[in-house]
Amino acid sequence: MAKKKKKQQGHYCRICGCYKANEKFSGKGHAQHICKSCMSAIRNGKNQEDILREPLHVSRETMPFKKLDKEEKAVLKAFVSEVTTGFWQENRQIPFAESFSELKKYIIGTFDEECGILLKDDAELKNYFQTHTITTINKLLKEEISENQD
Repeated sequence: MAKKKKKQQGHYCRICGCYKANEKFSGKGHAQHICKSCMSAIRNGKNQEDILREPLHVSRETMPFKKLDKEEKAVLKAFVSEVTTGFWQENRQIPFAESFSELKKYIIGTFDEECGILLKDDAELKNYFQTHTITTINKLLKEEISENQD
């Protein structure tokens, strides 16, 4: 029978890359995987980017679509219209399945960058995107028809 690999005792520090005893970690250090000695080095003025081997995970709270105010919804609607228009002019098709998901992710990311609000990707937001995507494409088609008739 093959021997089992010995499990490391203690906790892993992502900065120095060592396994250390649990006592070598503070409360916050446990969650961030940073030992006390590395944490003090960071606090003493060393740049975190120079010390860290991996970026720290930053969790942000997401906001549901229904909690946006009128101005934020207007900005979101403008983003949806702009991105949909670009997609329509480039591909000449309605975004569906994977392309719709990519557009939705792009709009959520752009809205986060511009407004500082990370939207929760839920069913209500998806319905909003679908509705305004179809509305925008219908407007574009009506404009094309009116131009062709003139």
